[in-house]
Amino acid sequence: MRATISGDSNDFPGRIDLEVPEEVLSYLQRISDRTGQSISEIAAALVIEGAERLDPEHSDL
Repeated sequence: MRATISGDSNDFPGRIDLEVPEEVLSYLQRISDRTGQSISEIAAALVIEGAERLDPEHSDL
């Protein structure tokens, strides 16, 4: 997987371009079909969830 971050980190929303294996894209598509969310929305939620878990300031780590 490769990620490219675009834009100024002080701006929101930021942009991260990800290259993922076809299997991951298929998984995201199945979630999208089931939930009605876009693949971009699902990927953003996963990144946010992962970042929150890795944030040392979170007490629930």
